[in-house]
Amino acid sequence: MVLTIAYPHTAARGPQRLSAGAIAALAGDIRRRLFGVQPRPIDISAFIARTRRISVNGEAIELCWGLDRPVHDEEGHEALGACETDPDLPGTVLVSINESLLSHQPEVIRSTAAHEFAHAIFDMPAAISGHRRRAFRTSFAPALARPGAAMEWAEWRADAFMGAFLAPADQLARLLPRHASALGLQLHWRALANNRPLPFIDLDPSDGQLGLLVDSLAETFGVTAAFMAVRLAKGGFIGRPNTKGRLD
Repeated sequence: MVLTIAYPHTAARGPQRLSAGAIAALAGDIRRRLFGVQPRPIDISAFIARTRRISVNGEAIELCWGLDRPVHDEEGHEALGACETDPDLPGTVLVSINESLLSHQPEVIRSTAAHEFAHAIFDMPAAISGHRRRAFRTSFAPALARPGAAMEWAEWRADAFMGAFLAPADQLARLLPRHASALGLQLHWRALANNRPLPFIDLDPSDGQLGLLVDSLAETFGVTAAFMAVRLAKGGFIGRPNTKGRLD
């Protein structure tokens, strides 16, 4: 099976400046084709098996996944994952996940795998087409950048894809009322720009009452609580009423 992926791109096969909404739509479409519409944790073995051969904007790519390769950053420290090309391996992208480092953190394995996959589909077609070496290293948990660190466009794009792929906004919108009701949290609604209703909890993201909700949704999607807290806040699902609706 070949997973076919397409998005607006340049003549050099690099991605055009995609909005968060466009990235979320692409991530949601890929997830539906790979795993259906049920809210559940991504099965890493199935994810790897179903993405070994992909076509991105007409560029055929073989993803060579490795869970047992040593992964280090530019300074020689152990890293969580990597995505790279090698001119001696035409048409191939090497995706490495440091499973030995993350053996007891399946949630971080999922986020790292989705993050590196995003680099593979957005950043590597141009490198493969130009027979160039390119490499990305993930040294910190995706979506949890170091305070004050500048976010590069490629990393922002990979994180945006990862969030929408692991915890799609439409699935969160369906589940939030059920989980909020079970925990006795009052639910509110506001209209998005397209008049679609967005459910949200009228509490500050740092409020302790949200802890159980975040934990419950994190378990449903197989991600960390920190990941889910970021996802809910960015999607506009938690926060004060003047928080701008998102759903992406």
